Amino acid sequence: MTNTTIKPSFELPDSLWKATAEPLDPFDCQQNDIDTDLLIIGAGYTGLSTALHAIGAVGGDDNNDDTINVQSTQSSPIKDIIVIDQAQPGWGCSGRNGGQIIPHWKTPLDQLKKLYPGQQFDPFIQMQDQSAKLVFGLIEQFKIDCHSIQTGNLIPTRGKRGYQYLKSWVDFRQNCGADVELLNAEATANIIGTNAYDACLFDHRGGSIQPLSYARGLARACLQQGIQIFGNTQAVSIAADGRRWLVKTDKGTIKCSRLIIGTNGYTDKLWPGLAQTIVPVASMIAATKPLPDEIANKILPSRRPAAEYAGIPAYYRIDESNRLVFGSRGSLLGNHCSDGSGDLDTRHLKIQAIKLFPSLVSLSWEYDWAGYVAITTPMRPLLTKLGNNAFAGLGYNGRGITTATSMGKQLARALKGQSTSIPIEAPKPIPFHRCYPIGVASRMVSGHIRDYFTAPMS
Repeated sequence: MTNTTIKPSFELPDSLWKATAEPLDPFDCQQNDIDTDLLIIGAGYTGLSTALHAIGAVGGDDNNDDTINVQSTQSSPIKDIIVIDQAQPGWGCSGRNGGQIIPHWKTPLDQLKKLYPGQQFDPFIQMQDQSAKLVFGLIEQFKIDCHSIQTGNLIPTRGKRGYQYLKSWVDFRQNCGADVELLNAEATANIIGTNAYDACLFDHRGGSIQPLSYARGLARACLQQGIQIFGNTQAVSIAADGRRWLVKTDKGTIKCSRLIIGTNGYTDKLWPGLAQTIVPVASMIAATKPLPDEIANKILPSRRPAAEYAGIPAYYRIDESNRLVFGSRGSLLGNHCSDGSGDLDTRHLKIQAIKLFPSLVSLSWEYDWAGYVAITTPMRPLLTKLGNNAFAGLGYNGRGITTATSMGKQLARALKGQSTSIPIEAPKPIPFHRCYPIGVASRMVSGHIRDYFTAPMS
């Protein structure tokens, strides 16, 4: 299994997050051949969360808190962990996303029940319900300075289809005791600062963070637990070595008894067929210069982040410096953003933001950046078994902070032979995967058409 992908530049894009993140000294690359118990490839939320859970560092982590799924016998404790990354912690979408903590999964309720039939459904819902609590708990336990705010999150929508989607989820959540509510058009306008929506799901469990600072905080926590991290170290190939694994990097070799791949939207050809289980989709973000108080106080006055339910959803928030951070999918022409290079055309984002908030029309924008989110065709995250004591977690469909952090817990449980809240499955490549750019473009066209013809309820 050899990785033949051309190695891109690994400089972080000039984003708002890069400019304002808590500093972290770069990690040295691998210097010598290594033998370890657990090797984790990828130092984003997935890999770092896996390491902390696998080493047993997470406070209040109960082996019986997930009512679920199928697994085998207890394995030996994990004591020696190495994390490698082709760049530095948080270089991928862990350091490029919108910073929104959203415990709610995107898929319509009736469809999600089909994706997780029978006894699979409740454990997945329980995992998602606990996901924001897990993130904020890690932040508190490890004293991560990432501007975390738990004031709730908003999911606004337009039209009858969107309203029925929100209502079904709110009814379900409230019956389960979750602190969520459905706001009407007037209440939505008051809490967001625009009359563009018909309704809004208000989830009191959510919030926002500085995403790159969170990733760096998790890396710092790993160091405190004796977990080694090597940056600028790219895995080149993986081969079975008896019941163990031999991983060749561009700096040497690493032998391990257990293996995790946590590369999500940046998954390449390292493991055959794994990249074909997801579709990398560009997500772009633009940030204004700090807004005058009289404007900032009218846009999301409660400072709760918003992420639309729409054909092509926008997501946005006001940060601690009064900047509007506004994101959506990339343009139909495609924008390569894996290496952070090249000019990004974010005019469509700014036009969309001004339609929602006309007071922005004469104000300046300061940052533009992008990253790849991993979309799965069944619209659910994937916990994949690659081989003996080898797993991958990926496919967060734009819910990366909460779901990737939760996936780390699930991967650690899988490594230890414990039950998991997500079914463990073999890799299932998407048919005709090489044609995915056509599929992405078609999906964007249909999404834009859906949004254009969505009529207001009134």
